[in-house]
Amino acid sequence: MIAVVCLESPTASRASRAALDLTSALASQVQVIALCAGGPPGSPSLALAGACAAVSRVLHIDDPLLAGTDSFTLGLVLAEAVRFLEAGLVVAGDRSDDEGQGLVPAAIAHHLGAPLLSRVQAVTLTEGDTVQVTVRSGGQLATLRGATPLVLSTPPAPAVRELTMGASRAPEALPFARLGLDASRLVPRPDLLGALVPGTAEIAAEMTWDELPSVLSRHR
Repeated sequence: MIAVVCLESPTASRASRAALDLTSALASQVQVIALCAGGPPGSPSLALAGACAAVSRVLHIDDPLLAGTDSFTLGLVLAEAVRFLEAGLVVAGDRSDDEGQGLVPAAIAHHLGAPLLSRVQAVTLTEGDTVQVTVRSGGQLATLRGATPLVLSTPPAPAVRELTMGASRAPEALPFARLGLDASRLVPRPDLLGALVPGTAEIAAEMTWDELPSVLSRHR
């Protein structure tokens, strides 16, 4: 089986480093491939993946258009790469360190037509293509089993296990043409961050609870 771990570029988030740690533990049972979309060829994410002993290949989808795509489109690109690699298991961090929307794993699962399990703490492989996953739900741990293909997302770990490093390997370029993708399908990311204004909570912080309903009614 092939397991693909998706790392943000140029710098891997704490959550995706946890995903790399989780996937690396399966290296004796699966072929681990690290996948980055966008960013420069010498990014820290690619260097991290290339130096990880558990990773057999590092693939880089290198196109400048990816820098401005939205999360749903990025999920489409990664899903097509996973399909191209014929991978059965996909592991990604549940959210980036900066925007933190957590949409990419869901988009990958949607475009693959595969189930998504989030807040994954541990994963093991059993007979056949069955995957046993431990997830945190409502403050408790639950064990689930499912067949591949399967998409997993991991939260930032309190402490990531020290990765075993080996000889650094150069990333392989994976162009759009090999994925059958048309650049015109890339949707630009909306510029929402610059349009944010102080919300109701900031205004209400200076008022009493009795005044709050009238404030909320004015901001509907």
